[in-house]
Amino acid sequence: MSEVLTLDDLTPYLLLKNGNFLYKVPFRGGWAVLKVYYDSRGWFARLRKSFGNVVLHGQTSYMPQGRRQVELDCINLWKAHGFRVFEVFEDIEVRAPTCVPGGYTLMEYVQAPKLVDLLGDDSRPFEERAALYRRFLKEWSRRHDLAIAESEPRLVHENGDVRHVMAMPDGAFLWFDFEMVYRKRSRVADFISREIVQYLWEMNKMLPADLAARFLDETVAHYPSRDRLHSAWRYWLKHPNPLRRFVRWLDRVLKPRSRKPTSKYNVARRLREKLG
Repeated sequence: MSEVLTLDDLTPYLLLKNGNFLYKVPFRGGWAVLKVYYDSRGWFARLRKSFGNVVLHGQTSYMPQGRRQVELDCINLWKAHGFRVFEVFEDIEVRAPTCVPGGYTLMEYVQAPKLVDLLGDDSRPFEERAALYRRFLKEWSRRHDLAIAESEPRLVHENGDVRHVMAMPDGAFLWFDFEMVYRKRSRVADFISREIVQYLWEMNKMLPADLAARFLDETVAHYPSRDRLHSAWRYWLKHPNPLRRFVRWLDRVLKPRSRKPTSKYNVARRLREKLG
C-alpha cells in the first residue's frame, strides 16, 4: 500500500500560482513541492490552448494530465542521461483539495540559487561568474549532442532559460520545468536552435545590457559547437525552409515587439555579429 500524505488545506503552503499551483508542503519531517497542474485555468481554456499547441505548433498537449506525464517522462529521461533533476515521489498518494489522480506531482524541495541570480550577482568577481557559465555551457552542449544523436526532442528544454536552472552546492546544475516538448524527431536541430536563442534572450532581459553582452561573448567563445551557434541565429533570421523564413519575416514586420532591442530576433542578430 502506498504512503498517503493528507492535507486538509493547501492555502498556507502556496509558493507560486502561474497557471499551475506550486505548494511547499510538510513531508517526512522536512518539505516537498506539490505541483498541481493547471488547476487555475478553466476546461475550455485548456482545450483551446491544447488544440493550438498540438495542431498548429507540433507540441504536446496543454491538458493537465498530459503536461504531468510529459514532465515525468522528461525527468526520467534526463536523469537516465546523468542530468540533475528534481527527485519525484511517485509512490505517495496526496489527499488534498484539487489533487485529483493524475493531476499532481510531489517532488523534492531544493534550496539552491538559480543560475541567472548567480550570473547577475555583482558581489562576485566576473571571472568567477564566467567560470560558472563556462561549466554550464559544456553541460548545455552535452545535452544538445545527446538530443541530436538520439533524435530525442524530450532532451530539448522547450521552456528553458537561465531561470530554470539551479546551481547546486556540489557543482551540478539542476534543470527543471519540463511540461512541454516539441514532438517531431526530425526537427530536433531546429528545436535546439530555438532553445539557444531562448536562453540568450532571457539573459538579455534579466541582466543589465553590458553584462548580458559579456555573457554573449562567453557563449561565442566557449560553447563547443560554433556551427550550432550559427544554426541558432539562422533559425530566427534565415531559416532554410522558405515558408518558415517568410513567416519569420512577416512576424518581424507586423509585430512591434519583434523590433524591440530585447526581442529574440535582435538577440539572434547580435549572435550573428559576434560570430562574424
